[in-house]
Amino acid sequence: MSLVLVEAIKSEISLITLNQPERLNVLSMQLIADLNKALDALESDNQVKCVILTGKGKAFSAGADLTEVQLTASKFIQENDFIEDWQRLAAFSKPVIAAINGYAFGGGLEIALMADIIIASEKAQFGQPEIKLSLLPGGGGTQRLARLLGKTRAMELCLTGETISADKAFSLGLISVIVEDEELQSASIKIAEMISRHSLSQLKMIKQAIKVVDELPLKEGLKLERGLF
Repeated sequence: MSLVLVEAIKSEISLITLNQPERLNVLSMQLIADLNKALDALESDNQVKCVILTGKGKAFSAGADLTEVQLTASKFIQENDFIEDWQRLAAFSKPVIAAINGYAFGGGLEIALMADIIIASEKAQFGQPEIKLSLLPGGGGTQRLARLLGKTRAMELCLTGETISADKAFSLGLISVIVEDEELQSASIKIAEMISRHSLSQLKMIKQAIKVVDELPLKEGLKLERGLF
């Protein structure tokens, strides 16, 4: 049984739902494998122009499966790149909207940060609580938060481990839209429809150009932009 559901909203828009609500959609190895399989299929489907990612139940995702991590800790340390499978979403070439329906903690927030647009219900909560478990973010949280929010705000979230509300996340620039709970899916679809009116090749190029902002000096970024143009 897959822990990820894939639904075609329209031929151009697909909805991926993390589907283990009884465990708050923790990011187990199986869930990540199922998510990556879904992303691979949607990547190769030339009709799909935009993907919405959400969670079922009261959580988007509460983070890593800590029981699984503890059981395989020595293997993870030896391999030294245990989190690589989590990064598939970051390499996805098409626009992704993360629709945060509840808790987005730890790895759940890190997954959301790999999306291109984040919208949230008014009851959503965000945080990197790893420090409270004598851990630190390992799926890109320190790096993506600092690039998105700036050093001091990322420091505060990661060093305190405190959670923030959707309103606070909006004021920090972490999310772009807050909606009522029952409107989250329709609001996500509305944005996806606006995106999917345009050609897939243009969408991919715009995403490619913006993604390198944090990686390239301005001169090199402008050169890439001109080449794509």
